[in-house]
Amino acid sequence: MADKEEIRGYIPADLRRVMRAVIALRMDKDLSIGDVLEEAIADWLDKPENKDLIERHRLRDTSD
Repeated sequence: MADKEEIRGYIPADLRRVMRAVIALRMDKDLSIGDVLEEAIADWLDKPENKDLIERHRLRDTSD
């Protein structure tokens, strides 16, 4: 597994409430808020407009 770093952000209370409720209702008991955020960011980066920027600027070739 790759190293993970902490990020911080704010979301509206109603979005947080629904997200936590869906996590609780999922059958996968190992699911965490971090897992949901990681999946959401990965999906966002996979959008065509973002993939184009990543490829154009060779962002996958850089390492932090």
